[in-house]
Amino acid sequence: MRTLQGIAASPGYAVGPVFRVTRRAPALPQRAIAAGDIDAEIDRFRRAVARARAEIRRLMEKLERELGPEEARILDSHLLILEDELTWDRTIERIRVEGVGAEIAFSRACADIAVQLRDTRDTVFRERVNDLRDVEERVLRALTGEESPAVAGPAQPSVVAAANLTPSETAAIGRVNVLAFVTDDGTQTSHVAILARSLGVPAVVGLGGAATGLDEGQIVAVDGMSGEITVEPDAAAVERCRVLGLQQRRVDLRLAGLRDAPAITPDGRRVALLANIELPVEVEEALARGAEGIGLLRTEYLYFQHHDIPSEEEQVAAYADVIRRMAGRFVILRTLDVGGDKVSRYLGAKREYNPFLGWRGIRFCLANRVLFKAQVRAIYRAAAAGPAKLMFPMVTGLDELRAARELCEECRDELAREGREHDGELPIGIMVETPSAAVIADLLARECAFFSVGTNDLIQYTLAMDRTNSRVSYLYQPLHPAVLRTLRGVIDAAHAAGIPVGLCGEMGSETRYAEVLLGLGFDEISMHSAALPKIKQVIRWTPWAEASELVSRLAAMGTADEAAAHLAGHIEQKKRLRHYREDHA
Repeated sequence: MRTLQGIAASPGYAVGPVFRVTRRAPALPQRAIAAGDIDAEIDRFRRAVARARAEIRRLMEKLERELGPEEARILDSHLLILEDELTWDRTIERIRVEGVGAEIAFSRACADIAVQLRDTRDTVFRERVNDLRDVEERVLRALTGEESPAVAGPAQPSVVAAANLTPSETAAIGRVNVLAFVTDDGTQTSHVAILARSLGVPAVVGLGGAATGLDEGQIVAVDGMSGEITVEPDAAAVERCRVLGLQQRRVDLRLAGLRDAPAITPDGRRVALLANIELPVEVEEALARGAEGIGLLRTEYLYFQHHDIPSEEEQVAAYADVIRRMAGRFVILRTLDVGGDKVSRYLGAKREYNPFLGWRGIRFCLANRVLFKAQVRAIYRAAAAGPAKLMFPMVTGLDELRAARELCEECRDELAREGREHDGELPIGIMVETPSAAVIADLLARECAFFSVGTNDLIQYTLAMDRTNSRVSYLYQPLHPAVLRTLRGVIDAAHAAGIPVGLCGEMGSETRYAEVLLGLGFDEISMHSAALPKIKQVIRWTPWAEASELVSRLAAMGTADEAAAHLAGHIEQKKRLRHYREDHA
């Protein structure tokens, strides 16, 4: 018996035999194309793309039948890649200039785009490389005349294991006999993770080669809560998995009843619970989990999905679609946070040695006014479809905020003159994610409609550490007294100015921090949709006065370790008390 550690991507527990999914790359014939045959080769490429497009549409229909229309939209990005002028132009240019066959030309064009996506540190956009690879293989098989490999689901209840699973492979496998998914690649935002959560199937990703090292038929136990996989589990491990699965189902049934209940503490304090979403397809999951709105819509997905700068009209359509589907619940749209750690050459960003402190966020947008204005105009216009708010990232001072607000006024005036429908009263706020913004929060609050604290960056900047650097990752401590005091200062400044303050970092998705965030005084907490029910439950059974007292004790402690130990003891004591009351009810 041995244990493998991956990334928990979809909650749940399962035990069963391994069903391996492997992929064979299509052939790449090396052919020189004579000058007189160039047009014919380009036409052959166009026919292959048409065939690939038809295959993807059939897969979308299958996915819609089995999972629903929202899940089928995951494959929209594949169609966009096929219709992308950048992909077409690069392929045709290589055929004409280099005199190579369409297979090599298309493969090289895809490789160029993949480099751009892999260069970004944002996991959402690195995941789009899988989309590109899926489309590339489909077109190459159409060019070479190879049949797309038949990917079928297991014949008996099994744990599906693979290096990675593209959306089309996941769609082809379906839900029948799938106990869990385990993959070498992927993150919580990968398509297989999104689909697994929609299916209610456990998933562990990011196993780094261990998934493909499993043998066909080998028994494994999958823990989608912790990200652990036990290979050849003994009887005790199997029983533990079974019991945890039963407990999880009971908890899920109980929490499902809270979907429409408000997050109100026993002493009457209300907290709005919102969802962070990476892709529009996640809207339905957010609603199903009881989200009162979208606390963070990362608009970058639209730019990277197109591999080009989307037009104002394309942005209006995409943003308005999300707003309409939220059915009256507000959506906070963060303006483009690209540059530095999200390198994209067509946006004019350059690779930097220290990207987190580089040309990114609001500073990048203010330096690219044409691009920025197109997005701001699109957000104003989309907001006519329902409640929305606009939020600027990476603000460090009043000069940036004022410059961005002036641009908003320009856009609003232009739209009014043009007679275009828009929301002229769109609330404007900022992400508080830099120490400078936290220190002058009182000044910024006077010129904002709301704050949203981005704890991921604020913590690393406050503690002078790079959270992606394994050597110093141990320093990423949300309970560090400097962090707690900084958060409290931001919240006090916001409330003194009469504006609400929310949180949209990873801290909001962790149940152990829910009481801390409540005690700090956040008005809104935005998180991964899957975390919503548990966070709501903690808030509903925790008096605000008790949570506030807890935070005062934590902030007075000398070290993060001391605070973490105190919090763990506090949570354990509350669990024992709750179980005692349940047993004696």
